[in-house]
This record gives sequence, structure tokens and C-alpha cells, in this order.
Amino acid sequence: MTKNTAATPNAVATRSTFRELTFSKKVGWAVALLFALISAIWVWVGVANLFEAIATFGLGLTGLSWLVFIGSIAAPIVTYGLGFLVGWRMPAWAKAVVFLVALAVTMVIKADLESLLLGGL
Repeated sequence: MTKNTAATPNAVATRSTFRELTFSKKVGWAVALLFALISAIWVWVGVANLFEAIATFGLGLTGLSWLVFIGSIAAPIVTYGLGFLVGWRMPAWAKAVVFLVALAVTMVIKADLESLLLGGL
């Protein structure tokens, strides 16, 4: 009889640690972390703008103002999340391109929202 080691109840699935990852996967995680920090900076800019507007005008902001401020906070979060989902299994250079496109889309959304507030549309 042959012994089937895969069917034994004591077989435990092993998870790889960060040290066991290949260099390219570590670079991919570094790219994701770098763009997460950049996105966090833009989220913080949106939060600072919201607090500045509340300090200046109080809570009596218009609905359009609230839309602009909440949208400028949510845009970097949503686009980074979508970029992370799209670039999940890609190599590091492709992941960097996906995150760069996501950051560019964030900037376009923020510019559109701010021009909407200023009456540019």
C-alpha cells in the first residue's frame, strides 16, 4: 500500500512569510506601499480643506460644497483600492503603471470637483 500524505488530517497549509517572497514580489509590495502613502497624503489634503472650510464658513456649507469635500476625500481611497485590485497579480512595473493611472484619475476627479465648486463647469 502506498501512503498518501496529502490526505492525512495533520497536513497544514503553509503560508509564506515576507522573507520567503521573491525580490519582484517585494518590489511590488513596495510600489503598493509607496502609492498608498501618496494617496494618504491626498486624503489628508481633502480632510484639511474640509476642516478649513468648516472653520471659515461653519457647518452651513451648501450641499454642493459637501459633495466636493467628501468627493475629494473619497476619490484617492476609491481609486487606490481599484488600482490595487487591478494590479494585484501584475509584475511590479505594471503595478506601478496601474497606480500611476489611478493617481492621475484621482487628480482629474479632484480638479473637476473643485472647478464645479468654483463655477467653472
